Amino acid sequence: MAGCGLAALTMERREINDPEAWNRIVGELPLSSSLQSWGWGEVKRTSGWKPVRLALFDGGEPVAAAQLMTRRLAGPLRLTYVPRGPALAEAGLLPRVAEQLARAARGALYLQLEPPLALEEPYDVPAFADLRPAATIQPEYSILVDLDAGEEAVLARMKSKTRYNIRLSARKGVTARIVRPGEGDAEETFEAFWALFTETNRRAKLLQHARSYYETVFRAMEQPGGAAFISLAEYRGQPLAAGLFVAFAGRVDYLYGGSSREHKNVMAPYAMHWAAMRWGMERGYRVYDLWGVPRVLTPESHAYGIYRFKEGFGGRRVRFPAYVRPLSPLYGPVQTALRWRKNWVNWRTRGTPRDVL
Repeated sequence: MAGCGLAALTMERREINDPEAWNRIVGELPLSSSLQSWGWGEVKRTSGWKPVRLALFDGGEPVAAAQLMTRRLAGPLRLTYVPRGPALAEAGLLPRVAEQLARAARGALYLQLEPPLALEEPYDVPAFADLRPAATIQPEYSILVDLDAGEEAVLARMKSKTRYNIRLSARKGVTARIVRPGEGDAEETFEAFWALFTETNRRAKLLQHARSYYETVFRAMEQPGGAAFISLAEYRGQPLAAGLFVAFAGRVDYLYGGSSREHKNVMAPYAMHWAAMRWGMERGYRVYDLWGVPRVLTPESHAYGIYRFKEGFGGRRVRFPAYVRPLSPLYGPVQTALRWRKNWVNWRTRGTPRDVL
């Protein structure tokens, strides 16, 4: 892999405890993600994870950064995980970074890494020393829309039906607006998002966190070097579609959303996404991440309809790999038990052991 000579660097590891300093380091690394930002660590505290922010330097310059999440499983058993990370100067650094992080995670069952390497077809996962390919925790596949070229070029790359539906929603009188935390009607906008989100999850038989988790996303991801916002599409004053987005390190990420089945003919979800894309383009963001499509693209997939909707926006389907470094002989049995538990939850929720994506 190009640049692997960097893997021989002697790295200095420092823990960073200042939000602005951390986000500056993470945001300036070429391979990065909003899930490595300070705010996301605060979000994950609400579900029992403890974040430790570790930056790796060579010659005084940051070359990698990892928000190492730790959670106690049972007794002394601990899990360690770096969501959509570590952030890297280049991919060839991953083995050396993993070595440093394994030292920091000593005593845990394993270290799981999900570096922000957006692999395009044929989606081959690169091999790295001492790291095993693993199942991802974050969505393995996504669709990325390039925003650099501006509105007309973004529209031109869309499928004709999607482009038509964006314009149809405007003709029908759908209005979409962007609301950030602390703005005058932010609380009412969050209420509208929450109602649409929970309605959609019930309809699709999807699990969700407690309401406080999403409130924390909205609040904590409005942070140094980043932003959070809700895009809300309304028709005659009625909320019909809403998405909760975060923006960081040149990207706008669509994390959560929902829509009503009422007035489906006015195409409100298209207006909601187009407003978010335009917001990103106006502020110089380069990539719009639609965040999660199925691994297997068959009509039988629970999320196949999600894929067909998202692919219409003209992006490229990418794969994000995951790697694991076992740190204990108990790694195998615990992973098997966790997979069984996930299968059981899937069966109880949707009547199938298969994952949604």
